[in-house]
Amino acid sequence: MRFTSGPIPRHARPECTMNIYYIRVYGLEDGLQWPLHVHGLVAARDSADHNRNFLFNRTRDNCQILTQEDPHLLLTGPCRAVVIIDPITIEFQLKVRSRTEPEEDELLAFRIFNYPQTYLSKHVIQSSILCKRCMIEFAYAPLVPSVEATVSIEVIDGVWPEHIRGRVIACITTVSEGEMLLLDSRDGMMPISPSTRIIELSRRVVSVDLKGGKLLVSVAPSQIGEVDNNNDDDFVRGESVFEPKRAGKSHNMCDLGFCKIEVTVTWSLLSNLTDEWRAGLKRTDKR
Repeated sequence: MRFTSGPIPRHARPECTMNIYYIRVYGLEDGLQWPLHVHGLVAARDSADHNRNFLFNRTRDNCQILTQEDPHLLLTGPCRAVVIIDPITIEFQLKVRSRTEPEEDELLAFRIFNYPQTYLSKHVIQSSILCKRCMIEFAYAPLVPSVEATVSIEVIDGVWPEHIRGRVIACITTVSEGEMLLLDSRDGMMPISPSTRIIELSRRVVSVDLKGGKLLVSVAPSQIGEVDNNNDDDFVRGESVFEPKRAGKSHNMCDLGFCKIEVTVTWSLLSNLTDEWRAGLKRTDKR
């Protein structure tokens, strides 16, 4: 949300970006067995600032349990759009927690990959990554040119009942058969701040094609314990469609029956270190 409001510098513009759809662990080897208590990190580095942009980041005391039926990492990022100006580096450092001592934690995946693709993809690309003790499926789609969209959802009327779970999904209309999971409360209560009434999403940032693309945000409630909430006819599925903007905010209200929610999308252009460096030189020369 760097360039949402106020004076927007000339070097901020739509850029080639990458949406990450999911990361799945499969093909266990070398004695590993389900379930896995996984901790560690998955991060992306790009030329926007060269820092780690975490997609997954858990400590040993906050492991995610992966099962053969549900082997997907619960992504918490990226925290900003992943820019494909130069090749993107994806870093995996994942471990399986030992039942006894930390020193006995087992390595699950330790790899670094570069993704140079900058072309427009109309479908989700699934890359299989061979690691020493497992396979990792990394699903993504490059977009050009695109803007950053940050999603926020607030309960504005009524109450979200404790016995109702929820899933929040984002889709880009120009990419077929791809969903980005922003939140899955699973068999727990929806994480709603009591002070702000904002639903605390696991991840909030996606990219949207500026020309021809639209962002679809779906909120799907269901009874806690339901295996497939798409087959639950007792609840209304809230859907909001947003046209991308270069800056500013977009709002849409959804009536779920038991409560009303407002979906807000904050738009921003993008920049990289090279353009910011050049802009800094120009300001210095003028002085």
